[in-house]
Amino acid sequence: ENLDKPVIFTGSQIPFCEVYNDARRNLLVSLIFAGLCEIPEVCVFFDQFLFRGNRTKKVDSRGLNAFDSPNFPPLATLQNDIEIRHDLTRNHPRQRFRVHPNLKSNIAVLHLVPGFNDDCIAAMANANLEGLVVHLYGTGNAPSGKESLVAALRQVIDKGTAVVAVTQCMRGAVNLDQYEVGKRLKDIGVMNGGDMTIEAATTKLGYLLSRNLSRQVLETGMSKSIRGELTDPDDTLHKIPFMSRDFHFGL
Repeated sequence: ENLDKPVIFTGSQIPFCEVYNDARRNLLVSLIFAGLCEIPEVCVFFDQFLFRGNRTKKVDSRGLNAFDSPNFPPLATLQNDIEIRHDLTRNHPRQRFRVHPNLKSNIAVLHLVPGFNDDCIAAMANANLEGLVVHLYGTGNAPSGKESLVAALRQVIDKGTAVVAVTQCMRGAVNLDQYEVGKRLKDIGVMNGGDMTIEAATTKLGYLLSRNLSRQVLETGMSKSIRGELTDPDDTLHKIPFMSRDFHFGL
């Protein structure tokens, strides 16, 4: 919280020991970003792009452009020179840097596939989970004829588990108001994860659960940007849709 310097993660697809590799350039450019650029964010640099860390996914197991940020533009691009999008980077904080190390980790991820057995979900109600991230189809859809799915998730929620929905699609966001199944999931207490990646949603849920927030504040926090991890559909402060205003808890 209140990070005031760049933290750059990188790696390579080809090991440094090979004559031809992508490790050397990735490392050198990452050092340039870390040492010379005022970008107060956790980022991932790979190939030619600097991405916001909590927007990044690995999309290729072999290609040199192995990472992408499907729902947010790169913060910087490496061409003949380095082009930094300062209009996209986060503002420098005004308060002291803090670390929250005690994230809740008793969280599971459920990826829906055709033909799954809802009994598996119902069994999670007895697993004492604190959080469950559900990977739904499209904008938050699920098999419309399976009332047992909604009943199973209701059972999980009634046991005190916080359930968040995110989309399986690479691009786009969950909108639980678009389809009938999504509306029923929203009615039983499933929270909207917007356009967060599955990794960002899981980490954010663990962080918010560790703050011992009320159910209402937890749900609001999941739907609002805390560190630039999602696009806030209700934000009217900026004309650029990616420039969403961060949500603060005041704790």
